[in-house]
Amino acid sequence: MEPISGHSGIAAPFPMSDINTDLIYPQQFLRKPDRNAMAPFLFHSLCYRPDGTPDPDFILNKQPYDEATIIIAGRNFGSGSSREHAPWALKSFGIRCLISSMFADIFKANCINNGIIPATVSEDVLAECLRAGANPQEARFTVDLERRELSHLRLGTVPFLIVDSDRERLLKGNDFIDDTLAELPAIKDHEKASAQATPWLSLGAVAD
Repeated sequence: MEPISGHSGIAAPFPMSDINTDLIYPQQFLRKPDRNAMAPFLFHSLCYRPDGTPDPDFILNKQPYDEATIIIAGRNFGSGSSREHAPWALKSFGIRCLISSMFADIFKANCINNGIIPATVSEDVLAECLRAGANPQEARFTVDLERRELSHLRLGTVPFLIVDSDRERLLKGNDFIDDTLAELPAIKDHEKASAQATPWLSLGAVAD
């Protein structure tokens, strides 16, 4: 995962609440093997009409939002299934940041593991962001992860929430496996001390 300290881009307003991962990435496309080619299936039931043609009323089919790299979402974005395909498809489309008043926990963790910033704001700030993003002339936002701030031409600068560990993981480009590997010396020391203290529980010598 590449480190990310911030991002600036077009933000698409997506005010629907309780958007689940099946709507973000439908189950019929779960066997698509290339996570970098999942963009055509993102929000598939909303993006396309029943006859397979693009729906011109869907926000990501409109200019300039067809080039959006930020989504301003309603409350409780990413609920439902824990499928990692949802953030894979978002990133494949080009999304680098999500703004909402609440994210589902597993979905948020999957976003962080894939280099997507989940910026949590208050309900009032979210409403202001949605109104600003609805104007194509005002749709550009800047996300500063180091300062935990969103910037917008009319709204100015507003804070967002992200816990320290998630922020550091994004800034360093680390996933949970990287975090575990960083603790490998301490893990080995603990295993050795535990084996010496309780040898009857050890199945064999602990490697150095």
